[in-house]
Amino acid sequence: MRALLVSLAVLAACTERDPDDGTIELFFRPTVAGSYFSCSEVYPEAAANAKPQDFRVFVHAVRLVTADGTEHPLELLDDGQFQARGVALLDFEDASGECRRGTPALNKTIRGVLSEAHRRERADYVGLRFRVGVPPELDLADPASLPAPLDEPTLRSAVTGAHVFFAAWAKFEPYVATDPIFSGVGVDLGADGCLGTCQRPNQFDVALDGFDPDSSTIVADWRSVFDGIDLRFCSQGAGAPCGCWSRLVDPLCPQIFPRLGVDLASGASTGAQVVFKVD
Repeated sequence: MRALLVSLAVLAACTERDPDDGTIELFFRPTVAGSYFSCSEVYPEAAANAKPQDFRVFVHAVRLVTADGTEHPLELLDDGQFQARGVALLDFEDASGECRRGTPALNKTIRGVLSEAHRRERADYVGLRFRVGVPPELDLADPASLPAPLDEPTLRSAVTGAHVFFAAWAKFEPYVATDPIFSGVGVDLGADGCLGTCQRPNQFDVALDGFDPDSSTIVADWRSVFDGIDLRFCSQGAGAPCGCWSRLVDPLCPQIFPRLGVDLASGASTGAQVVFKVD
């Protein structure tokens, strides 16, 4: 009995000295107007059925916010697949259905660690901040020099060679047989005007209040990109894609950029995004 009590005392002492390691895991839930996002589903829109083709997001500069407004950066943990060099890839598609551009692997979490100085304030976090995009020094780097997920070839712009920060696409099949079918409707958000540096960075900031790292989930709503979108601006004809490839001349950019909180003319973040919210 005495030996047992000694062992319990030692265990209790070790438990008391074991500090919080500062690890934070952020959970994301992809949705379509409240329903769970799936590449295998068909989602009815006003004039057409929408079949998902892509939903992926690069995120960096993640910070937790205390009640007094102080921001504490989260150092993202490299995992060899979805996180590297301070950047995380949220991958909500699984290559099923029409999502042929993507990969089967999914990732709906971001894992990081707080500095030791900030760990004691964990209970006081009330907000979350992050940036959708890739840091400029990594964006235009040679893909061969970058680890996963930054080397993912399907998230590279065919126009600039830079990363696609935010990809959301759908195939639209109209209810009326005479209306055109568009093989792809959506956005590949990335930097534009790049020659050494990019004139239009096209990254956007997300500020979420009322966030508790121990209980909150971040909702990413795919439908917010397409809700009420007017395809009459598409002039490529039936069967062609109608999208926003982040250029000023693209037909859907004037409609989609405000939804992402990006100023079309300058490429600066406006903070008015509608894709992400706290649940």
